[in-house]
Amino acid sequence: MAGDLQEIFLLAFNYFYKQYKEKGGTQKKLALKLGVTQSYISALLNSTKKASTEVQERLANILYGPYEDFLTVGRRLQNGLDPELIKKSERDEEIESLIKKLSHYIRDYQRIEKDLVDTRNFYKIIVDKIPSGILVTDRNDNIFFVNTWLLKKIDVPRESLIGSNVIEAKKTFPLAEIKELQDHYLLAKEILEPQEFTKIKLIIPSGQEVYRSGWCLPILAHREYMGMIVIIGDRTEEVQLEKKLLKETWLMKVAMDSFEEIGWMILDRAKRIVKRNAVYQAMFKIPEEVLQENNYKKNIEWVRNFMRDPDNFMLLSLEFPRYGKKAIHEFELVDGRRISRVTTAISHDNEILGWDIKIYDITLAKEY
Repeated sequence: MAGDLQEIFLLAFNYFYKQYKEKGGTQKKLALKLGVTQSYISALLNSTKKASTEVQERLANILYGPYEDFLTVGRRLQNGLDPELIKKSERDEEIESLIKKLSHYIRDYQRIEKDLVDTRNFYKIIVDKIPSGILVTDRNDNIFFVNTWLLKKIDVPRESLIGSNVIEAKKTFPLAEIKELQDHYLLAKEILEPQEFTKIKLIIPSGQEVYRSGWCLPILAHREYMGMIVIIGDRTEEVQLEKKLLKETWLMKVAMDSFEEIGWMILDRAKRIVKRNAVYQAMFKIPEEVLQENNYKKNIEWVRNFMRDPDNFMLLSLEFPRYGKKAIHEFELVDGRRISRVTTAISHDNEILGWDIKIYDITLAKEY
């Protein structure tokens, strides 16, 4: 097949170079445009060297236009047909338009062999291999294309999905709930502009709750609605992790607040407050505006106002124990209270990740 393609390319190359030459072009000018030597162009024309697919595409664009159309001329010459009688199918144009719309969202996909001459199959493979869902509907909102990724994610046979209507999904899949997606779809259809959706909750036909992000992209022909391309990414795992984190954060806060006589906060390695309890705030009457910034230095600058020796307090508060160590300091407050502050390094694999700080009111203990 590669040898046949080289022959087709060479026929088209010589044909269009002849036209290029008639318009005043030369091998030297063509070589400059291509960034190669004149002798290389001469060798290609004389078939003593073979051009790579990339070089073929660049030559096609310089001498004529799209690579596939360039090769079509070569095939006609090979078959003894008039090279000028080329009619590009409307279906090919529709597929090219589809791929142009998708190209912005296609990230990582395996490179398809450039020798593939069937344009429709070429594009179909690209769309089917990308790690995102692709759904395409017609002007009546009936699905006529869905890629493999999406079929696997929703666990529905292709034949059940093809022909079903996006707006009337409940009729085909009673367990499905895709209202949020339908709302974005209908808005895109109404205003004929792309609509992004982010982490929307859907119930797929199996009854499973999932979260999706993506785009609804109207297909237009002279501003007339022809259908929709829906690009879908899976965010389920991310949302589940966020929910788990929120739950764990809430449980941690409840646990910290349960220490009724101990002020408690946790700093990250950048010395920002990531957790604190209500007792810590109450001990020093810290305003919400100070707490909300989670800035440790601003917190201790507020607390220093309660200390008999504010300078010593600040000095010790900015010293943090190293790995495997803890620091214990006692301070007298202007209101007569005494506190003990215990700072412990939080580490993992010999790396400090932050600090745990507990503050105890030891006023009564000192009296005895």
